[in-house]
Order: sequence, then C-alpha cells, then structure tokens
Amino acid sequence: MRDGEEIVCRVQTDLGIETPYILCAPVFLRAAWGALIPKLHVPIHLDGVPHIIAMSQLVAILGAQIGSVIGDASVWRDEIVAAMDLLVSGF
Repeated sequence: MRDGEEIVCRVQTDLGIETPYILCAPVFLRAAWGALIPKLHVPIHLDGVPHIIAMSQLVAILGAQIGSVIGDASVWRDEIVAAMDLLVSGF
C-alpha cells in the first residue's frame, strides 16, 4: 500500500481495461497470525520471511492506494486460485 504500512496481494487479473478498484488480499507476517485455515490462508515467503496471504479477507482497494510491487506471488498461483474456489464455490 502507498502508506508503506500494509502489504496486499493483487488477485485480480489484468482485464485490459482500467478499473478504479482492484481485488486484493491482505498479506501478514506469519508470526503475527494464529492458526491457519488450510486452503484458505496461503503461506508464502517475502525476502525469506514467512508471511500469509489471508484470502478470507479479500477486499477491493482503490488502485490509487496500491503502492509499488515488492514481490511476485505467481509461484503460489495454484494455492491462491484454490482459495478463491473455496471462497466462491465451497471446494
């Protein structure tokens, strides 16, 4: 985020059109989070530090509030898509 205090994972694909809001999931330090919900909280590493993508807390954020890219979560794409399926479809 532009405030420099929060990290989000953009989960919305590039639609080829500009939209004011972008679907994101918050990213937290793993040490600051309790028990993980399997298949819903995606464990990742940013610069070697354990974090989680909290897919259970998806939010649409104004694109203007999103700061610069600090990492690439594409290696966890399958886990992120599976979490979206769980949220939307229940499986």
